[in-house]
Amino acid sequence: MTERRSSARRPVDMIVNQYIDGYPYACRAQDISSGGILLRRPHEPLHTMKSYAVEIGVPGQEDRIWVWARVAWARGDRQALRFLGMGPADREMLDRLIDDVARAA
Repeated sequence: MTERRSSARRPVDMIVNQYIDGYPYACRAQDISSGGILLRRPHEPLHTMKSYAVEIGVPGQEDRIWVWARVAWARGDRQALRFLGMGPADREMLDRLIDDVARAA
């Protein structure tokens, strides 16, 4: 299988909220990159939405990263999301988060 990712994944263990029909559903992130995130989704309802808002809590900060994301694939309780859009401040926070995770590894 050919690797299609354009950015390196970094392992994480943090809570992420998926907003489905306006309600937050907590998930646990397993890895993250500048282009997407891999989640375990224990509390998400069954749905057919292909894209939705995602709130990423930055450890040690009150600020949150807001991203519009699309489902790349889903298997069992795991789901990969591709980031479609975010504001410049959110992009900057995401880049810092990824750098921090890389330095801590």
